[in-house]
Amino acid sequence: MAALCAGCHHSDVGADLSFSRSIGLGYRNAGLFNPGTLFLYDQSTATLTRLSDDIPLQLRPSNASPTTLASTRIDGIALTGSFPNEAVKTEIAVAVGTKVSFVAENAIRDDYESVRTGLTLAYRAGVDAGEDMMGRWYVDEVVRQRGKYYVVVSGIVRADKATLAVGGMAGDNIADVSVSVPGLATPVKVALTHGRSVNCSGKSAPCFFSVSIIKPYIGPQKRLAFRDGLGVDTARLSEALRKL
Repeated sequence: MAALCAGCHHSDVGADLSFSRSIGLGYRNAGLFNPGTLFLYDQSTATLTRLSDDIPLQLRPSNASPTTLASTRIDGIALTGSFPNEAVKTEIAVAVGTKVSFVAENAIRDDYESVRTGLTLAYRAGVDAGEDMMGRWYVDEVVRQRGKYYVVVSGIVRADKATLAVGGMAGDNIADVSVSVPGLATPVKVALTHGRSVNCSGKSAPCFFSVSIIKPYIGPQKRLAFRDGLGVDTARLSEALRKL
C-alpha cells in the first residue's frame, strides 16, 4: 500500500462498504433486512436498536420490468488504517465513493405505501392484543427526547446480483482502488471489502434498501401518532447500521 504522506507511518488502508449508501440504490443491505424492519435510532450516539416488531407495509403496484441499475456516488464508507488527521481520512472516503459504484443486475425497485399508516396499525394491533407497546417501542423516550427517532426499512431494490464497479469494470474480483486527495504527495491504494456481506446474489435478493425516519408524538385523544422526522442528520446512519 502507498504511504499516506511524507513523514507519516506506512499503513494499509481499507474501505468497508457494508451498509454504505449509494445514490440511486440506497443502503447496501449487509443485514438482509426486509421491508418493515423497525429500529430505534439515537442520533447523538449513532446507535440503532432493532425492535421486535416488523411493520406491515403495503407494496405499491408497479409494471416496471427488471433492469440494470447503477449508483452514482457512495457515502457512509468506513475506513481503517492510520491517517495524519480526520480531514485527510474524510477526503479519502469521499474520493473512494466517487470512484467506485455498485451495479445491480436484473434489478427491480419495491416501493411501499405510507409508513406512518403501517406504524399506526402495528401499534394499535399490539395494544388491542394486550401488549405493552409503550415499553416495547420506548415511546416515552422517543417522544420526549430530541435526537431519537424510529427508522423503518421502507423500500427495497431486489436484484439477481450486485457487484462493485470501478472505471467501467465490474465484477467480484475488484479488490482495491487508487485515489488521490489534496495534501498527500502520492496516491493512496485502498483495499475494498463488503464487511459481513461480500456479495449479494440469488433470484431477486434484497440487495439495497431505503429508510423512512419517523418522529412519534402524542396526538388527539392522547393517541400515539407519527410524522416524518425533519432535519435529521443521516450522515452517521451507515455507521449505526454497522454496529448492529
